[in-house]
Amino acid sequence: MIHAWEHWWTRRGPPELMGIVRIVVGGWLLFFWGIRLPHVTLLYSTAGPVLPSVPAYMPARLTWIFTTVPEPSVALLIFAVHLLLLLCVLLGIATRLSAGLAFLSSWYYFYLSHYLFHSSFDRLYIMALLFLALSGAGETLSISAWRRYGSPFKWENMISVFPQRLFALQLMMTYLGVGFQKLWLPDWQTGEMLWYAMIGVWGTPLAFKITALGWTPLYHVLVNLVKIMECFWPFGFWIRRAHVRFIAFGSAALFHILVDQLLYIWWFAVLIPSYITFFEPEEVERWLASCSKSHRFRSAPKA
Repeated sequence: MIHAWEHWWTRRGPPELMGIVRIVVGGWLLFFWGIRLPHVTLLYSTAGPVLPSVPAYMPARLTWIFTTVPEPSVALLIFAVHLLLLLCVLLGIATRLSAGLAFLSSWYYFYLSHYLFHSSFDRLYIMALLFLALSGAGETLSISAWRRYGSPFKWENMISVFPQRLFALQLMMTYLGVGFQKLWLPDWQTGEMLWYAMIGVWGTPLAFKITALGWTPLYHVLVNLVKIMECFWPFGFWIRRAHVRFIAFGSAALFHILVDQLLYIWWFAVLIPSYITFFEPEEVERWLASCSKSHRFRSAPKA
C-alpha cells in the first residue's frame, strides 16, 4: 500500500503531459496579462487609484515592496519583464526559473491590486505558475529541448509526477470548494441567483434574450444541477471505469462554455484543457505517439 501511494505521488514519468500544460498555461496567462497592457499605468502605478495591501506574513523590512506604488515608467518596465517571463514559460526557455519568477511577479500584482477583486481565478493562475516552476515542464515541447536535442519534440529525462498531482488536486479542490459552498449559501438554494446573474452586469446579449422569455421554475432545476455536478466533478475526474471521467470532463467543459456565453465569465475557460492533468503521463505519451507516424515524440528516456 505504501509503495503504491509513493508510486502514485512521486514516480517519474514522460514529460509530454506537463509540456502541454506549460504551453496552455503560459499562452493563456500571456493573453490574460497582455490585454492589460494599454492600461498598465492606471492599474499598477501612481497614475491610477492603486490601493496595495501588505500580506500579514510579510517581514517588516520588505513591506516597502507593496507600500511603494511605482511611477508609471517603472510600472511599465516591471510589466514588460512580467510579460517576458510568461513568454519564456510558453516557449519553454529556462522554464523553472521563468515560471518561478513569474509566480513571484504575479504574487506581487495580486497584493498590489488584484486582491480587491478577490477572485479564485487569480489565485489559480498564481499556483499554476508555482507548479510549473516545481516541474520539469520544459524537458520537451520547448525551446530548451530544441537546443538540447535538436528537436522540440524529443526528450531524454523522465520527470516527477508530483507537480502534476498538485495541479490536479488544486483543480479538484477548486470545484469541491465552490460545490460545497453552494450547498449551504442561502442565495444558492433557489434559482433566483442564476436569474439575477443573467440579467445583471455579467449578463451577455444571449443571456438577455433567454431571460426575456420570462421566469420559469427551470432555473431552480438548473441551480440544483450545478450544485450536484460541482460536487461530482472533483471525484469523477479520477474515475476511469465506465468512461466516468470523460462524462465529467465533457459536462464540466460544457458548463464553462455556457458560463462564457451567458455571463462574460471567461477566466475559468483555461480549466478545460487543464483536465489533462487527471490523465497519467504514460497515457498522453502513448496518444502522442499514435498521432505521429514518425513517432518523433518518442526518445530513449532515462529513469
